Parts: sequence; C-alpha cells; structure tokens
Amino acid sequence: MLRVVVFLSLAAIVASTSTAGLGSTFAYFTASAASAANTMSTVHLDVSTVPSVSSVFNIASNMLPGDFQVQTIDVANSGTLGTTQQDFTYAFDSTSVGAGTTCSLLDSSDPPTCSTPAAPSATAGTAAALLLLRCTSDAAATVPLACSTQNVYVTQVYPAAGAGTQQQITAAGGLSRAAITGVATGGSYSISVGGTSFTGGALRIGSPFGLGGPDAISGADGQTRGLSASHTDHLASVVYLPTQAGASLANQTSQLSFTWLATQRTGGTR
Repeated sequence: MLRVVVFLSLAAIVASTSTAGLGSTFAYFTASAASAANTMSTVHLDVSTVPSVSSVFNIASNMLPGDFQVQTIDVANSGTLGTTQQDFTYAFDSTSVGAGTTCSLLDSSDPPTCSTPAAPSATAGTAAALLLLRCTSDAAATVPLACSTQNVYVTQVYPAAGAGTQQQITAAGGLSRAAITGVATGGSYSISVGGTSFTGGALRIGSPFGLGGPDAISGADGQTRGLSASHTDHLASVVYLPTQAGASLANQTSQLSFTWLATQRTGGTR
C-alpha cells in the first residue's frame, strides 16, 4: 500500500458568493522498475488548480447569514484503462492554516488557539457549513456525470450524517447556483438543492474522511468504493452560513488547508 498527501490551501473564508475560478484535481499512479531488484518508484499524485483559487471553495469577503457558494471539483485518475493496480481510494481532511494559524468562529470554537473544530448549529453562534456532493447520471451514483449537466443526480458524500441524500436536478445547467434555492430560516441549518434539504457539516475535518467513489474498489484504507484508472469523479462543494448566525460571526476570517490522501487498491502484484 502506498499513500501520498497533497496540501491544498484555501483563500480567506469570510464571504462573497463569486463562482469564478473553477479548478480541477488530477490523480494517478505511476510505477517503474528502478533496479535489477525491480524496486518500484513512488506513487505520484498531482493536484492542479487555478492560481490563487481553491478547487474546493473560495470566499473573498463579507459573508452574510444565508450566503452560499457552489464550486465543482473533478478528480481524474489518469492511469491506463484496465490496469487495476492504478485504481485507488481517497479521502480528505482539513486544518486551519495561515499566519499564526488563522482561524475564527467560522471554523473553530476556540480562536485563536484553533484546536477545537466548530460545527454548524441552530444557534446564533453557529459555524459555517460545508456540503460535498457527487454528480452522476444514475441514482445508484455509479456513472459519473459533469455537475453542470441537465438531469444530473447529486448525492451527499460529506458529512456522514445525511450521506446518500439525493436529488435529480432537471433544470438546464444542472448543479448551478440557480439550482440552490436557499439556506433554511429559523432553527434549521440545512440548504435546499433542487428542492431537497441537505445539511452541511463542519469546515474543519480532523481525521481523513473517506470520499468513496463511483467504482467498486477494495482499498487498503478499508473503503470499498473509489476511482478506477482512466475514470473521473465529478464532485461539487457547497459552503454556506446558516441564516441564524449572529453578530459574533461578523468580520471573521479563516484559512483552511485541505489534505487529500490517495491509497492504492489492495491485492495483486506490485
């Protein structure tokens, strides 16, 4: 089993709802005989994003209660079709980063210590919320489809609570900003996507969260779904601030670093 880690820095988290600057994430394995003993070279993982813009989300300034943003993510396994040893499972986590470890009440309950993640809630002291969706052409979430496609199915991946919640978006443009009808009011902290309520989780993810995938793969990390060689997984992130957020959330600034971990499939000749 081989594992690699790539750090992806996010811009300051405090607001705006711009959808400019979508990025793509590319992942693949390469291996070769490096000596007479057939020593294998390391696994290789590449991450590519638009300069200065996160492929998870990028919020510039002045985030207000009820604000949200949607951003698409493409994870492409550039391995050779049919080469199972280039299949992988993958996961991600996140931490606060920046000068002096920049965190705030948007993601941590104890800034500037930044040791305790803050979760979205029904109270005025709620943190911001993150929702991760998988885009497919089928309800079983096994046939990847670009999120911007009409009639796309979107299925919740993160957080685990509510995972599997699903909606088919029949409008032209698929999962676009127009497909999100708003953040719930009152005591709820859900967001409506295509008419179905989805509930986001904390921005800070303390341990690797398995993302699953469209393909059946037995990973060394214990996951049973992942991404086969030559396939692409289409994901989308939605970040939002619950409508009940109070004055304590004003003028907050955070930076997050997301760490992506790819794990080679189990079994077979290395």
